[in-house]
Amino acid sequence: MTAGRRRALAGAGPRPALLALAVVVVTVTIMSLGGSAGATTRCFGAAARDASLGCSNATRSATPGLDDVEAGAPCRPVSAGLDSACAFGVSASRAARTIALIGDSHAMNWRAAVDVVARDRRWRGYSMASPGCVYSTAAAALPDGRREHCVRWYRSVSRWLGRHPEVSTVFVSQNAALPIMPGPGRTYASTTVDGYSRTWAALPSTITKVIVLRDTPDPSDDTLRCLRRVIAAGRQRPGPACATPRSQALRWDPAVFAAARLNSRRYRTIDLTNFFCGRRDCYPVIGGVRVFSDVGGHFTTTFSRTLGPYLLRDVRGLFESW
Repeated sequence: MTAGRRRALAGAGPRPALLALAVVVVTVTIMSLGGSAGATTRCFGAAARDASLGCSNATRSATPGLDDVEAGAPCRPVSAGLDSACAFGVSASRAARTIALIGDSHAMNWRAAVDVVARDRRWRGYSMASPGCVYSTAAAALPDGRREHCVRWYRSVSRWLGRHPEVSTVFVSQNAALPIMPGPGRTYASTTVDGYSRTWAALPSTITKVIVLRDTPDPSDDTLRCLRRVIAAGRQRPGPACATPRSQALRWDPAVFAAARLNSRRYRTIDLTNFFCGRRDCYPVIGGVRVFSDVGGHFTTTFSRTLGPYLLRDVRGLFESW
């Protein structure tokens, strides 16, 4: 997939963090990576983009390595009548709240970060994500067979939510560049935005909070080849050396636009773009962690975990103002 050509809505930069947050970053990373050498620094992963920590992106290696295949974030399969439905966070008996994470493979990438939030907040989470399927009434431009699968998945998720009033908060995320078939006489943008708006408005009234996670940057097609070359040579910092210009990497996210257009307290957006990107570039290695697992905007489980404390900070802020 080529890098997106449309500029995304500008987001706020990382806000200063408390010292306690830095401790959480270190603790979460050490727990996630088994105490590896990279996990002992407070600047590991997304923390390197935390302005309050004074880090520099000086590493010349990457974790996981380019030949390492990571497993997804832990998630326990559940019998929900849905493909790939699973549970994360705390057990149902301990849960203070029940949430759902819904979307395509990009939502799967966010699960490790959302799990950090769920465990801190004592939430039980259900992941309902299907690669290539967007949770929207807008029809994805997919081959026959695959399109029908996504329609069935969409309907199954909607029915499941209706049967589970204990779910009060939903996180949604999806590939902002997923091709959508415009309706007759409609543009791509209007069809996509309306699809999200109609879908979220139809959610059961028991779901009082919808959090839209802004989609991730899309690196250049040669990013992984560049990383392999630069890391092997060991003379340059791979993050800056293989960066993609921010203007190319960030795609317009119709879900973010839809949330703003609905103009309701029920819908809020969290944008962590500035943990992936600086003012001019988006980096494939941050704080010694390889960010992207491919050039389709998917990011690694390791980087997702290091984003967890910052997602938690923003979630806390939302709940305090909700």
